[in-house]
Amino acid sequence: MFAASGQAKSKAQKKFRALNDISIEIRNGERVGILGANGAGKSTFLRVLAGVYAPTSGQLEINGSVTSLFDMNVGLDKEATGYENIPLLMAARGIPRSRAPKLIEDVVEFADLGDAMDRPIRTYSSGMQLRIAFAVATARSADILLMDELIGVGDKNFRMKSKVRTQRLLSESGTLLLASHSSAYLKTYCTRGLIFENGRILADGPIDEMIEQHENTK
Repeated sequence: MFAASGQAKSKAQKKFRALNDISIEIRNGERVGILGANGAGKSTFLRVLAGVYAPTSGQLEINGSVTSLFDMNVGLDKEATGYENIPLLMAARGIPRSRAPKLIEDVVEFADLGDAMDRPIRTYSSGMQLRIAFAVATARSADILLMDELIGVGDKNFRMKSKVRTQRLLSESGTLLLASHSSAYLKTYCTRGLIFENGRILADGPIDEMIEQHENTK
């Protein structure tokens, strides 16, 4: 469960208040879809929950572990090898060192980069870098899963693997918050909806009703 109330400002524009007068409680097991136009505050809201941004006022209480499937390259060292970057990415995501041996094996197998794992990340394509970052980000389930759109990574075969892995995370996570422009995804994975507008929560209710309300205001 988590509860949030308060405000947050954009890091890019210190005088711009990206979120304002947010007051929300989400209980264990809820599957929440986040709707709104670009710039409405959806991504900022998720990043506050993930700890990327700190609220400038108010309170944020989170009970449980959190996995976020965005900003996945945070923690990458371009001069380090693929192998060396795995524990760096784990540390950036707060994964305990005690879990590293088992997760490293899983990440290497899933990323499937072969001998490239011994080379510096700077020699990788952006797609190869994302494969490692995605493999680490999805290596463990969490009580709370935060997603900003569903993700497609790499070539066709790897995208299929990524889809299966993401769906496993979706099914295993206790609580889900998914921001998406896809009504189909939101209806598939969510039961509750929040509509954001100008940094505020405009409406909160059953996902089907929120999707209809949002589409009628476009």
